[in-house]
Amino acid sequence: MCAAGSYVRTNLLLAIFLAALSFQVTAAQNTAVAPYELPDFASPEVAALADRVYIMLEKQSHFLLGELKPWNGDERYKLLTESRSQEHWIRPNTGTVEALCFLYRFGPYDEKIVGLSRQELLRQAIVPMIRYLTETHVTGSRPTGDGKPWGDAWQSAHWAQMLGRGAWWVFDNLPQELQVAVRRVVRHEAERIANSNPPSQLKGDTKAEENAWNAQILSVAILLMPHDERVPEWNRQFQRWTMSAFLRPADKNCTTTVDGRPVAEQFTGANIFDDFTLENHGFVHPDYMGTFTLSLGCATDFRMTGRKEPESLYWNVAGIYENLKWFMLPDMGFVYPSGQDWTIFRQPAWITRHLLMFVYGRDPEAWGLLKQTVEVTEQMQRRSPEGAIFDPSQFFFPSTQTDIAAALARAWLDLHFADPQSMGEFHPRVGVRHLEFGKILLHRTPEAVFSLSYGPVVMGMVTMNRPDRLTSPDQRSLVGHVILEGQKSALPAKVQNAEISVQEGGFVARVIVHHGDVVAAEWTMRSFANSKLEISERLVALKDCTIDEIGTWLVGILNNVNWIFETGQRTISLNDEKIKVAAHSGTEFERQEITRVIVNNTLRIDLSPARRVVYRAATKAERGRATDRMYLNAMPERRSFRGGENITEWAGTISVVQKAQ
Repeated sequence: MCAAGSYVRTNLLLAIFLAALSFQVTAAQNTAVAPYELPDFASPEVAALADRVYIMLEKQSHFLLGELKPWNGDERYKLLTESRSQEHWIRPNTGTVEALCFLYRFGPYDEKIVGLSRQELLRQAIVPMIRYLTETHVTGSRPTGDGKPWGDAWQSAHWAQMLGRGAWWVFDNLPQELQVAVRRVVRHEAERIANSNPPSQLKGDTKAEENAWNAQILSVAILLMPHDERVPEWNRQFQRWTMSAFLRPADKNCTTTVDGRPVAEQFTGANIFDDFTLENHGFVHPDYMGTFTLSLGCATDFRMTGRKEPESLYWNVAGIYENLKWFMLPDMGFVYPSGQDWTIFRQPAWITRHLLMFVYGRDPEAWGLLKQTVEVTEQMQRRSPEGAIFDPSQFFFPSTQTDIAAALARAWLDLHFADPQSMGEFHPRVGVRHLEFGKILLHRTPEAVFSLSYGPVVMGMVTMNRPDRLTSPDQRSLVGHVILEGQKSALPAKVQNAEISVQEGGFVARVIVHHGDVVAAEWTMRSFANSKLEISERLVALKDCTIDEIGTWLVGILNNVNWIFETGQRTISLNDEKIKVAAHSGTEFERQEITRVIVNNTLRIDLSPARRVVYRAATKAERGRATDRMYLNAMPERRSFRGGENITEWAGTISVVQKAQ
């Protein structure tokens, strides 16, 4: 009996021990983040490119660390910006955290480039920055310097995913209270998105970008809390939000199966047009067409953790990317047929587009574009002894320098999943592409790109198909302005009618534009495969009016200091006179009876009959670029007209000069 009792007690003690051990193992699992693994680079070429990306990030991080400062003198909290609760003061800091956490965890770190050892980077930068960001979130205990915490904002899930993804990489090296705090931030923002419905909007301001960035926080929540009971719902909502981002109207009836269900059953509203363009900021915007990278970039989260990414990440991406190839220029930026309200010198930001389409889209041309874009980014970085990629005069968005740091970090990781068999070279598009829903015409020749926008923004443009693109995407390009007596602002320009004909070797466009309800402009544009554009314009008064100034057929000339493909001056030839215009000089001049204009021995304009030409150089960069404005049809003096009266009529030919004059 004693033996039996001893046996029972032994088994009981063993059961208690095993239960305790099981509890400890379960508790440890529940506090662990998702483990990750990176395969080796698949080829020497991929590894070499990854090394270049890594060095660029080290240099950029050296620059950013020089901007870091304590919060109110307290070294336990650090940030790059003022302490405020909105985008321009939170996003730069979360992006920097992501980049620095990456450097701490991955790659051939060189403390001589970065300026700190890895341990110093963790102690002096990463931990104080995470402490600041978690304590000032709505789930934390302190407000920012403006008296408000950050979070629960239209973009705060995007900021939080950068913070969370960076923390995932260094999680075991963070103090326990910061582990808890980061998870609290990410859970809060993830639940907010998971409990919301993806919005949609086709015209004006797409919701494609917002849906794509909101999806990311759900992926990051799974990385940080892989054993949470909400993981199945986060996975479901991640697929739903990524699917919603780039739906077209045609998808409402699409029977293709994605992630086990027909697309039509998953339709939540269109965010892009059927021709794979989209509108943001009120016009067709190539920059936002590429925001598929926000959701597609999450494929690396899945691959690093041994999971298969949802098919929704790829929906409509190939069609969007093909459009972007038509917008590509040799400087690795885009032609902007409807104008550009951001800077045009954003080439480093497009590394992610080409990289993800090479790695996950298996697009051979993307490899060629990626290599060229990395080279341009390296050239931009060489301008700065501190390592900054962007020149201060050529950007104005506060997160510019930090977004590229986070993007380079992810790029290095993405390259581990590249397939060398997808390597190829880019073949620049030649011919005409008519994007009927976006109301964009592009005619690409080896020498130039002729473009017309006849939608919400009406403008025409000739862009050099060379590293120095020469012309600026001013939203008044070719349209110019009409200013009434006593007014300071130009009348709004709006398309009344457009007849478009795509022909072999070019296009013909007949467009009627109204300047307010005062002046009608009747245009004809005819493009040719030999890089010539014939244009004509007739201005007619719609009613009795007195006009202070007319300046139509505007050509915006880029004239920047310190841009890698410009020289800091332009040469303007008017008939036989040559005038050198220094960048940012504010030089102004006008000449009458001009029949021939040549800009920089590159762009030739022949006018008939002879016109008065006015040139007004910029004094500084605006919207990240300096644009000199040249009006080919200038009437700078006050004149009165009767309704129906012909104001002016003229024609011209624009061509590319093949040899220096």
